[in-house]
This record gives sequence, structure tokens and C-alpha cells, in this order.
Amino acid sequence: MTAEEKALAEAVPPTVAFPQPLPAPDDKGRAIIRALVDGHKVAIVAMESCEFCWTIFKLLKAIGVEYETLNFDALEHAPGNQGNIIRASVQEYTDCVTFPQVFIGGKFFGGAADACIKWKSGELQPLLEAAGAKPEGEWNGYKGDPFEFLPKWMSKNPMRSK
Repeated sequence: MTAEEKALAEAVPPTVAFPQPLPAPDDKGRAIIRALVDGHKVAIVAMESCEFCWTIFKLLKAIGVEYETLNFDALEHAPGNQGNIIRASVQEYTDCVTFPQVFIGGKFFGGAADACIKWKSGELQPLLEAAGAKPEGEWNGYKGDPFEFLPKWMSKNPMRSK
């Protein structure tokens, strides 16, 4: 870096990029969340670019459970900052800031790791059955370890069997 470039860099005031505060939840965002949760046996509020969101999608697909997803970071929710309003609204509803946020039978269940843990312990299956979300047959024949769907960088996870 030249002396001129250094001087220019030092002249720029410091800024903080993250985290940026979310906008306040609003009635429209709350209504979107309520309609999603009330309208589906299994509903997920997620982010398109989230590895943990991909985990729950892969697990539910493997066991044959249908679900509805709302990706608040999708381009369709960009106008008017609607995606962040949806995010703020679901966080207000669940008091949880991590994603995905999974709802089963109209109730907040938890996230991807919760689903993996509860599937492995046998606690997720009755919740899905009670919600009417069990597929025909025995969970699509899935006999694997749900932790296989977690991001591979989590290979040190002690709950993973492999």
C-alpha cells in the first residue's frame, strides 16, 4: 500500500456493518406467519442460504413428510424490506432468533438440530403423526442417522454416528 493509499484508508471513518437492527414486526408480517403456521401441518420459516435450513429440508424429504416453507430472504420479499419484517415477526412470535424455525401442528417445534435429536430419540415421529403429517408406510423407509444431513463442517458432532 502506498503512503497516499494509507492516508486515504486512515481518513475513512470506521463503520459497523453487522449486525444491523431488524425493523419492527408489523401486522402484515404477523399475518403472514400466522397463515403459514395455521395453514400447514408442517411449516418452516427459513433462509435460502442457510445450511441448517437445508438440513431440515433433507431430513423431511428423507422421511417423506410434506412441508411448506417461507424463505424470508427470498428476492420476492425484498421490496419494502418485507423479508426482514417477516423475520422480525416470526422472532417475536417464537422468541427465537435462529433458523430454521419449524412448526408442527400449529406449534413452534424448534430447529434442525432439534429435529435431528428428536428423530433419533423417537420423539419427533409421534409429533408428526399427531399433526397428521406422517406419510404412507414407515417414514419413507428411512433408517439412517439424521445427523448425516447436518453441514459437513460439523463432523466433530458427538451425536453423529459416523
